[in-house]
Parts: sequence; structure tokens; C-alpha cells
Amino acid sequence: GGEPRYGVGELIGDFQIHIPSVSVSSVGQGGGSMAWVDPLGMLQVGPDSAGSTPGPACYGRGGTRPTVTDAVAACNLVGHMPLGYGAVEVDHAAARAAIAPLAEALGSSVETVAGDIINISVSGMYTEVSGLISRFGIDPRDFHLFAFGGAGAMLACFLARELDMNGVVVPPTPGVVSALGGLIADLKNDFIRTVYCGVSAEGLAAVASPYDALGAQAEDWLRNKQGFEGEAVVKVLADMRYQGQSYEIEVPLEGAWLEARNAAAVADAFHAEHARLFGHSSPTAPVQMVNLRLTISGATPKPALLPLAPAVAPIAPRLAVDAWFDGKAVQTSVYHRTDLRAGHRFEGPAIIAQDDTTTVVPPDFVVDVDEFGNLVITRREAWHDDRP
Repeated sequence: GGEPRYGVGELIGDFQIHIPSVSVSSVGQGGGSMAWVDPLGMLQVGPDSAGSTPGPACYGRGGTRPTVTDAVAACNLVGHMPLGYGAVEVDHAAARAAIAPLAEALGSSVETVAGDIINISVSGMYTEVSGLISRFGIDPRDFHLFAFGGAGAMLACFLARELDMNGVVVPPTPGVVSALGGLIADLKNDFIRTVYCGVSAEGLAAVASPYDALGAQAEDWLRNKQGFEGEAVVKVLADMRYQGQSYEIEVPLEGAWLEARNAAAVADAFHAEHARLFGHSSPTAPVQMVNLRLTISGATPKPALLPLAPAVAPIAPRLAVDAWFDGKAVQTSVYHRTDLRAGHRFEGPAIIAQDDTTTVVPPDFVVDVDEFGNLVITRREAWHDDRP
């Protein structure tokens, strides 16, 4: 429904956060993850990382060990135009030199090993993401993958293909999407109380005082501490479970149900959410409410997102290179993001360069540029031309 999922107990590094926060799971497969051959002669990727210092070998900052970024460079998928606003130039020869010892140890070519490094990295992402998909009960075929960060667009299409997703969306400036989020975020805060009660008229009677206290605390924060005078939006949620269950799920509730002590409505909401997530529910089983949460928010002024100028002619690539996809060299068009206009359409294989990232489009994808300059990259088998 366009809303992020929140959780309690998320981790930042090794530290658990005991307040509600956006649910984020990290996968240790970044562009700096280093490739190596284990004692059994098997190629591995990560968990060690070259980080930003010294970084991948292809960045020319002293790194010598091969990374995922070096593998992408060795496949000739990045580095055809300057990166980092002119601060980074990709050294393809250094990337190949870093991977060469692995290729020799494995008795294979540099390009093959580079492709294997990419595949292993994507496989690690697939394993973690597929677990999240199962946990939250969603079908990846209903979604596009949103790619951001400096290296997100580099491997996004490969991951979307493995997850059987429709495709990928790449915003105009992926490297600063987090900053954009800070600009457009509403004032918002969560207030939580542990209540541990059964979902019954008696149990909800005990919730009345904490519920009122949360409401007063939230109103004080928004009006007095934040100085917000506009309309407030209040949402009520609870972490609930079947009695004896070892985990809770987040259930949206109506404040009126708590005020009226309507245990049946609260329980029905839990059963419905449990069935949505896990495919089953037990309407006759007793239900417990563990935490009661109230979220208050106020809309803030938003910057205007200006539409991109419409295309007046087909887009022409700046150059063509031989790049490696799925173990073979393919002639690949290279575009620059600043040349793209709303309505442009082209097919992979393609490389789209820009200052803060490189978007890699495999042969089985089609790229459309929407009115705001987002790249909507769709798998060819899921794409159809519905324009006149």
C-alpha cells in the first residue's frame, strides 16, 4: 500500500534498536566485497571488504585484492565515462590483474571468473531477499526492484532476474536518494507501550489508560516540541500473537475499537493479518496483545519534482563496447544519463553512465524513461508495447 514496514528490534551493526524503525536487512555483498579461493579450491565472495580505503583495485587507490566492482570492470560493464563527478576513473587493466591470480588458481579465464564473482554476489543477495519475501508473504512477480546508492543499479537487473521480478526502477540520481528522503519526510514519531494482555473486554479495559497516555504524549511532541500547527494523522497499531506463539506480528487497529473495548474487532484484525502473511489463521484460538503503538505524523512542505523534457527523437548511444554477459562477449550500447529524455526507449544490452552510478542492463531487458526521468527497466518477457 505504499507504506514502509516498521519493526521493533531491528539491528544497526551488532546493536539492537528497541524503538520502532523502518525494517531494514543488510546483505554483505557490496561492491567492495572481496573474492578469494578457499582451501578446497572453491571461489568465494565476502564477507571481507576492501571498503572505500583502499577500495577496489580498479579505483587506483592502492587496492590489490579483487572485489565485486573489479569483476564488473573486468567484464567491461563500467568505466566507459568518468565516475564520481570526475574524481574516479576505472582502470580496467588493474581489475583484470587483480582477478588474474584467481583465474590461474581455478584454471579459467579472467572473464569467466569475473562473471562467476558477479553470480556468487547476486546469489548471496538472492538468498537473503528470498527469505524476506517469504517472511512478509509477498510475490516478487508483482514488483519492480528499486535501485539506489552508488552501486545499486550495477547489479539490480541481475538480482531482479533471479528473483523473477518484473524489472528495476532507477531514479535520476541514485547516489543521493537518501538525501531526497530527508527533504520529503513528514514529521513523524512512534510512541509505544508494552501492555501484555489478552484480547478480551477485560484486557482492553487495561489498555485504556496506556492508550490515552500515548495519545497525550504524541500530541505534546507534535504541537509543543515540534511546533507543528497543521493537521495531524494518528495511526494505532499493536504487536499481537496467538497465545503461546514465539513471535508477534504488527496489526493496524482503529482507535474506536480500543475506546469501545471491541475485542471481537481487534481479534478479527489480527486473524486477517495472520492469514494474509502466513496463509492460515485460528479464529478460535486466544490472542494476546504485547505492544501498543501510536504513530503521529504531520505533512511538511515538499520540493517540487520537475518533469523531464520530452524526447523529440530516438536516443543514440555515445559508443558501443564488447561487454561480458552470462559468459559471452556481447556488443553493448553505452548511453549517458544526461542524454535521456522522457519517452526514450531502448533495449539491452546497455550501459547507462552517470556521475553517481552506472546502470547495467542485460540483453533481456527493455528500458523506458518516464516523465520524471526514472529508468523503468522491464524484463522483455514481461514487457509489452501498449502505446499506439
